[in-house]
Amino acid sequence: MPTGYTAGIKNGISFETYAMNCARAFGACVTLRDDSPGGDKIPLVFEPSDYHAKAAQKARDELATLLAMAPKDCERAAAKEWDDFETARLKRLEEMRKIREAHQTMLLKVKAWKPPTPDHVGLHEFMRTQIEESIAFDCDDSYYREPTPHLNGDQWAANEAARLNHSIAYHEEQHAKEVERAASRTAWVRALRFALHEAEIAAQH
Repeated sequence: MPTGYTAGIKNGISFETYAMNCARAFGACVTLRDDSPGGDKIPLVFEPSDYHAKAAQKARDELATLLAMAPKDCERAAAKEWDDFETARLKRLEEMRKIREAHQTMLLKVKAWKPPTPDHVGLHEFMRTQIEESIAFDCDDSYYREPTPHLNGDQWAANEAARLNHSIAYHEEQHAKEVERAASRTAWVRALRFALHEAEIAAQH
């Protein structure tokens, strides 16, 4: 049975076309593997994604805005963030309390149930352990028990500046890697195209 790569052989595709079709599954072109088939879809130049560049610029803009904020604005921002976080924390605690209560109610019913036959004992045990594991992992509210710390404007601004500087450094590093990967992919494809071209010339002599 022909694969997506070999299907064109019966139609007389060239060696170069076959090689380029197969190249989609390797190295620089692996990200194209699930796209519509055809080596002709492989670009001559791989352009780096601008995701990290945009994210770094966004963080730089936010940092500039932060540094321009008046002390009273920092105080207001700190108060709003505390209120938002604390509201979300208390809401999550209440959600988890209800989830835990529902699970515990169901667990009592499971424990009270008597399997009708020995063949149902495994099912009974599975039903019990699933709920107990869910309570242990999904209902652990330890992360939400501590109240949100109050920060003054200066503390809030310092935390935000540290966060944004970290974000800038991270996205700049990732963008540099993306540029390097794009250049490497382009070089890989160019070397392949050159080698295939040389092979075609050699085959004609």
